[in-house]
Amino acid sequence: MCGILFSLSNKDKVINNEHWEILKELNARRGPDAQDLKQVNICHNNDQLALQFFSTVLHLRGPEIVPQPRFNPDTGNVLCWNGEIFGGIRVACGQNDTEVLMEQLEKADSDIELLSLLTTIEGPFAFVYYRADTKKIWFSRDCLGRRSLLWQRSENGPFMLSSVVQASMDWEEVPANGIYCIDLESKEESEMRACGAPIKLFPWTYNDPQDKLETLQAGNLTFPFPRLNTTVPTDLTPIENEDTEPEIDNQMEQAIKEFSDELSKAVKNRVADVPYLNSKGHARIAILFSGGLDCICLAALADKHLPVSESIDLLNVAFENPRIEKARIQKVKTKKNKNKKNLEEKPVVEESVVEKQMIEEAVRSIYDTPDRLTGRAGVEELRNIAPNRTWNFVEINVPYVEAMEYKQRIIDRMFPLDTVMDLSIAMAFWFASRGRGVINNTIEYESHARVLISGLGADEQLGGYSRHREAFRQGSWEKLIIETQLDVDRISNRNLGRDDRIMSDHGKEVRFPFLSTDVVNGLCKQPIQLKMDLRFNRGIGEKILLRHVARKLGLINASRNWKRAIQFGAKTAKMTGENRIEKGQHKLS
Repeated sequence: MCGILFSLSNKDKVINNEHWEILKELNARRGPDAQDLKQVNICHNNDQLALQFFSTVLHLRGPEIVPQPRFNPDTGNVLCWNGEIFGGIRVACGQNDTEVLMEQLEKADSDIELLSLLTTIEGPFAFVYYRADTKKIWFSRDCLGRRSLLWQRSENGPFMLSSVVQASMDWEEVPANGIYCIDLESKEESEMRACGAPIKLFPWTYNDPQDKLETLQAGNLTFPFPRLNTTVPTDLTPIENEDTEPEIDNQMEQAIKEFSDELSKAVKNRVADVPYLNSKGHARIAILFSGGLDCICLAALADKHLPVSESIDLLNVAFENPRIEKARIQKVKTKKNKNKKNLEEKPVVEESVVEKQMIEEAVRSIYDTPDRLTGRAGVEELRNIAPNRTWNFVEINVPYVEAMEYKQRIIDRMFPLDTVMDLSIAMAFWFASRGRGVINNTIEYESHARVLISGLGADEQLGGYSRHREAFRQGSWEKLIIETQLDVDRISNRNLGRDDRIMSDHGKEVRFPFLSTDVVNGLCKQPIQLKMDLRFNRGIGEKILLRHVARKLGLINASRNWKRAIQFGAKTAKMTGENRIEKGQHKLS
């Protein structure tokens, strides 16, 4: 994980030094291990341009810290890289992927070769790369938008890119729709410009992978996965009981094997090569853990690819929500008053004691949120299938006062996203990724794992949302395929940039095995009914393929869990209770 900060300016469009220093500080939180600045001055159309590259590094690859920006004094080329190369370009175990990528980029003899190289990368990334011989600046996010990159394109100011900004600044997320190029030598007209130079987009498109070179020559990039298989099932066996797990036929057995293998490989790539950075025996890997189907499968697969002597942290967050607790206590009181009518009159003092005990019981359980309860059940199931592993179930309890103390910082980190729902989700992720809680009920514990594993991406591809069930109800398999394709198409422009900014604020990196482009590729090719069969009831039909994988892993109980959004599972939704009619899509006041 790294922080990227870049500016292109001239004498008429100068940098606000105060803003620049703020951005440097914010990016340093993402990369506390190394920070460096490189400036390049060039002449463009009789104008002096200044290119500033500032990078921060969180050491996660190789035995030694590799500072950024990477600069080659022989060629004048500069690279700021925030990403992980898990495939496409060979990075040997123990190698640093930034160094490998820089070497490969230096060998590219043309724009076509450079684009071809970048599109082969399997893994999340955002980058800025300056090619001195062509005076071109390349920048992008990966096609699924798994890393944050924002831009400021003011007509009256410099062009700037940053991994993170403050909410008071005028910035937008760089769309994850292709690779952008600023050609400082070109005089072409363009709708987008940076200090007078045109900004060209090479967009992602769905094309035959065999025609990749031809596509590049036409100025387009080929997605590493196809559109969804649109074959509509016509010969399915009628179901007799919507609450019974379906039998596994040969086609499903093959799908389970292929999906399980690809997902296991994706997990291995994301957990097995994290360097040992301390001698205290802390866990290298932590799972964002609600106990739900997605995260518990990832935890079980991580167990297969890490030495059994290592512990794994399971981060489970719960919030004190005054609105919910007030309603809970009122419910206790109401129940007590109803019971009183059915009992003989008792002394007032005894009533007071009973009432006090009931209210105290309600208060004691304020952190027993839905995700906490499924989390406890989930860790017990993991301990059953992997009893030799130390599973640190970290109960992260967040008092209301502390949540409000950090509210503005969280709003700043999630910007430019700014809705009520964004805040509810971001707050849960921010405190979860900080990793401070207790284990074994009483022992204070702080997770030092720098790599966080998230189950995001499973619901979009495997029919985990209620909208998938509604689409199936309205238009059967045809409409379900359309709805699922929409979800896959929207992954890149929804929430991943926000989640990256939130969790990296603690100097940690989040990784998404379900969004490995190899996993996405495999799932896109599968017929729809093998991924989800919504003829079956909730807890069975959605994500049916993953449920089968869970049972193969020995996670019998977890295989029946269904989707619960984190803001409801951790109880961050409408924490203040200031506006009961406020909806999740509403802008923050």
